Amino acid sequence: MSMDPHLLIADVAQVLLRPSGAALCVRRKPDAELAPGQLTVVGGHLQAGEPLDRAARREAQEETGVHIRADQQEFCGLVHHHTLEGRDRITAVFVAQSWTGEPYNAEPHKHEGLFWVSMEKPPRDCHPYTAAIFQMLIEGPSYRALNWPSVGGAL
Repeated sequence: MSMDPHLLIADVAQVLLRPSGAALCVRRKPDAELAPGQLTVVGGHLQAGEPLDRAARREAQEETGVHIRADQQEFCGLVHHHTLEGRDRITAVFVAQSWTGEPYNAEPHKHEGLFWVSMEKPPRDCHPYTAAIFQMLIEGPSYRALNWPSVGGAL
């Protein structure tokens, strides 16, 4: 079976939640290639051969310095994003409500800082992809398709 090069589970998101429901976001540097100056959830690219849950925990540790055990993490769903370049990216989303360590900006060369934001009312400078992840976590379902072009006609 060959894999479609245009459809790829390529990214992970690790949402760290406070009991109040606030989620930890990073503010990307103004010169960042992706989401410049915007708030985004913690996450990144999947490495070759890396399990999804481990990749999300790795990204959380790399970006915020916290350590999340596998039993502290819950799989929440998939976001299927259609890019302007015509490639489809799928992000596996995980949530953790407990972890070891105090979050800090472990990647100051990439991020301006860490911010706790309301998932119910994300700030205006929250990246739309992050806002969609929050909406999925609050309302369901556990799968979201984003940026798909409108197609006329019945299916």
